[in-house]
Amino acid sequence: MATQAIVVGEYGGPEVLELSPTEVRLPGPGEIRVDVEAVGVNFKDIYQRTGVSAPEVPFVPGLEGAGRVERLGEGVTALAVGQRVAWVDAPGSYAGQVVLPAERGIPVPDPVPTDVAAAALAQGVTAHFLTHSTYPVKAGESVLIHAAAGGTGLLLVQLAKHLGARVVATVSTEEKEKLARGAGADEVIRYDGLSSARTAAEVRRLTGGQGVDVVFDGVGAAPVARPRRRPSPPTGAVRCGAVRAAMARPGNRPRGPPSSARRPQRRVRPS
Repeated sequence: MATQAIVVGEYGGPEVLELSPTEVRLPGPGEIRVDVEAVGVNFKDIYQRTGVSAPEVPFVPGLEGAGRVERLGEGVTALAVGQRVAWVDAPGSYAGQVVLPAERGIPVPDPVPTDVAAAALAQGVTAHFLTHSTYPVKAGESVLIHAAAGGTGLLLVQLAKHLGARVVATVSTEEKEKLARGAGADEVIRYDGLSSARTAAEVRRLTGGQGVDVVFDGVGAAPVARPRRRPSPPTGAVRCGAVRAAMARPGNRPRGPPSSARRPQRRVRPS
């Protein structure tokens, strides 16, 4: 069966994205085929398009979306044809139809709009993992969140507040400051025009010289504030992205798949 899909035929900027007819296979055992109604756009899509971390061309980008189940593969009983589902980590989601494992099809509750479901999962799973598994945030702790107005950043703010933490957020503009405060940030630092040293000093001032228990860095910038050191609980800095490094590539030039040493890595750096 043919569908329309966004295809990357060569690595490069947005101009390499082309709408083309693509064949979609039948779902196999344990799989579903979905009519895609909305897709999430993530930095991983940019990494792949530019060749920073990518499959061989040509390929269909996208890993996240939402839509309605069009066909069930053999053995699938937990979902039904016509049911709305959302998913994450299903390659080739920039398409009219996508085949994915049924276990990754998450039923979407009626009150949740399809576009919201499509855009929430990748960042939501990331934010939950960071605050519950990588560093389990506890009530009464202080948390520093860089890039707090981004998709993952806003969810980190909300989850940290829900867990009872005091949240210090860093952003670059007045508009982003409003977003971070609206999500629940207790303190917001505008780092535009500030050096790393001055930003770190502001963090210390806002925490009474104590510092924070954990830093969540989704930018990949040089750390502007270190977590405070104390015997218990363990403190740390969690690097969960490398947006700045990816966006800094001159001219966004096309490049082939790099070695694993050049791929963006999520690093957990205990203090």
